[in-house]
Amino acid sequence: MSHPTLDLKKAYLALRRALDQTLRRFNLTSAQFDVLQLLMHKDGLPHRDLQQQLAIASPTLTNIIDVLEREGHVERRSDGPDARTKTIHLSRKARALCASDELCSAGDALVVQMFRGFSKDQRAEFMNALKRIETNLDGPA
Repeated sequence: MSHPTLDLKKAYLALRRALDQTLRRFNLTSAQFDVLQLLMHKDGLPHRDLQQQLAIASPTLTNIIDVLEREGHVERRSDGPDARTKTIHLSRKARALCASDELCSAGDALVVQMFRGFSKDQRAEFMNALKRIETNLDGPA
């Protein structure tokens, strides 16, 4: 018998592997795509905010952003009077890629694969359960 924490981790790792495989043809990793997704929803986030939302170490995020910047997907900008504070912005190239039919179709196919065998109601229940787990773990004890 398995433990729920291990089962959830195994499912997460399977998702990361499938996402990496899906994104490989776009020359992206799942970690890079995570950054692009967040910036698609709210461009110009400070490094610190991205780090918190992704729950990764600052040096790890710096390395991801370095690659994305080198590939022309993001740019760093100074934010206000403190030149050390940088915000991260999507490039036109990244916006076009993220909105492309090819990437959207690949993402849709992955979601279909992920929810194969689920009814519409089961999928909704699962998504609600994930949100509840997040709330239970992040909220007050």
